[in-house]
Amino acid sequence: MNRRGWGLLIAGTLLVGGALIGAVGADRFAPSDPEAIRLADALLSPSAEHWMGTDQLGRDLFSRMLHGARVSMRVGVGAIGIATAVGLLIGGLAGLLGGRWDGWIMRLTDVMLCFPTIFLILAAVAFLDNSEWNIILIIGLTGWMGVARLTRAEVLSLREREFILAARAAGAGPARILFRHLIPNALGPVIVSAALGVGTAILIESGLSFLGLGIQPPTPSWGNILTEGKETLGAAWWLTLFPGLAIFFVVLGCNLLGEGLRRRWRSS
Repeated sequence: MNRRGWGLLIAGTLLVGGALIGAVGADRFAPSDPEAIRLADALLSPSAEHWMGTDQLGRDLFSRMLHGARVSMRVGVGAIGIATAVGLLIGGLAGLLGGRWDGWIMRLTDVMLCFPTIFLILAAVAFLDNSEWNIILIIGLTGWMGVARLTRAEVLSLREREFILAARAAGAGPARILFRHLIPNALGPVIVSAALGVGTAILIESGLSFLGLGIQPPTPSWGNILTEGKETLGAAWWLTLFPGLAIFFVVLGCNLLGEGLRRRWRSS
């Protein structure tokens, strides 16, 4: 991998790693309770005491941003974890079984791809309560199609290799071949796709929260902090600037990390 590829990988790791450190250490790093209301401190601009200012209820924005990172990163990683697991299983089965089974499975995937993902998510949220777990599940179960197609393509190129033929000759069953040999060897491009997908999932969660359909206050997430900030955009610019920058840099970090991993995988 060339220097530019390493640079992308390092930059992405730093951005995403910084968000993860903030999320994991939110309780330690946050200077105050993110839900503590202090009306006397409402809408204070950034200062040495409140690094990112305060919101309409006097809550410290830096503390809310750290705890919002925990929610947003948990949703992003959890949703892509589910999408990747489902996509690996479905795509692996399609590639391994081939023939009519492959046709049926991939037609189902094509049908799912015909529906705009955001409308599927909005419809699902309308019928379920918008708890964090439900949002993770909904985003995950509506985002597996790309992983399935990618896995199927990899499995189709692997299933006639010598080591697969040797496993069959040794009496290995389809399940062992799939989970022991095919899926582990198809993980390279899937990991790249997952890194890119985390950023997409964070954007979706932020969009849902911004529309009032995602994580509900007082639990902080970057999306609902952004929603609260739009009401006072002219008087308190920091309430939209900081969550907007956080979303931008984390999604950028995921994209850089995915591109760096892609170049690393292609050069190996």
